[in-house]
Amino acid sequence: MPSSVLVTGATGFIGRAVVRRLLAAGQPVLAVARGREGQAAAARVAAAVGIAPDGRWFDVVEADLTRPRCAVQESEWRRLCDAVETVIHCAGDTTFFPEDIVSFRASHIDGPLHLLHQLRDGRLRRWAHLSTAYVCGRRTGVVYERESEIGQDFHNPYERVKLEAELALRRAGARLGVDVRVFRPSIVVGATSGTAGGNPSNLFFSFIRMVAALSQIANGKAVPLRIEAAPRARFNIVSVEYVATAAVALTVHPDATGGTFHVVVSDPPTQEDMLAMITQRLGLRGLSLVDLRHAHLEDPSRLEVKIARMLSGYRQYLKQDLRFDDRAARALLDRCGVERPTISRETVHRLIDAAVAPFGPVVAGVTLSPFGAEGARPVVPCPAAHARHRPQV
Repeated sequence: MPSSVLVTGATGFIGRAVVRRLLAAGQPVLAVARGREGQAAAARVAAAVGIAPDGRWFDVVEADLTRPRCAVQESEWRRLCDAVETVIHCAGDTTFFPEDIVSFRASHIDGPLHLLHQLRDGRLRRWAHLSTAYVCGRRTGVVYERESEIGQDFHNPYERVKLEAELALRRAGARLGVDVRVFRPSIVVGATSGTAGGNPSNLFFSFIRMVAALSQIANGKAVPLRIEAAPRARFNIVSVEYVATAAVALTVHPDATGGTFHVVVSDPPTQEDMLAMITQRLGLRGLSLVDLRHAHLEDPSRLEVKIARMLSGYRQYLKQDLRFDDRAARALLDRCGVERPTISRETVHRLIDAAVAPFGPVVAGVTLSPFGAEGARPVVPCPAAHARHRPQV
């Protein structure tokens, strides 16, 4: 048997996409997940990934990174140590302001550190760590991949702890001889997800559906509607499919050893350009952005207040102008044949189609891709068992 890749957070927004990508390549996967609300971990993973574990090429280990020893039985530790050479760590609480900071830090730092130390007694060689590009904190302008802790302030504890986790895992990897690679995606969007990690995507899709509904109500008339944002700031989103593909490619690339990589769209549109592409596609006139860095809405309408509340959790990001330099990531991904992501008009149209299709034909000609509705994926037998080629990670 070739070595297995252990994926944490397999029921999450990014983790499930990574598992699918690995299995499609015929790579054996051990998924780590918690049981919850009476549902076993294996059942949760099967429902999230859409593929039934077969116990051989695709198996599930029940664990909880917030508990002592990750709540893994001793016999399971032995099995993991014997099988796992590579970890792709996607798990983590995405709450910006957690109520229980001890549990929050455990899920991001203590649990992963314990997992790294335990697996180092076996075959572990590589640890690929999913972080976030927003460990840059409150900075503006260009952010480089090589930058880490440079005295930046943070918007919330989530950003700070994500950076602390990067640093802690790197130090541990250096001591133990494990190659730690860090991947930093921007705001990840894709098919809507019931997990907390999919909240930014859910909000983005909800905004698209709101615009679609207003377009139907307006019936061709302009709707004066102001939204607080930074019109000329970049709209830093990236698709979950690209993040999963890039993560798998960078995990196995020999030249990615010890690297930090921005997994982003290199040249994203501005917020006002993004809004224009959405409203033009959906046929709604009258929406505009007010630069909240220099002005505030005067006499806001009830709808404007409602939208401001809907976007309040991301207000700081809407006024932050950042460009994430990704030259190191793209140098390797170009050699792997991973296509550069763009946010073109066609890309935005596909996102709109995925957002509105489950809710009826809001836009003429809308079609839904096979992955457009997360809950619509049937559970199928593990395809890796029938793969002709089994590339190892």
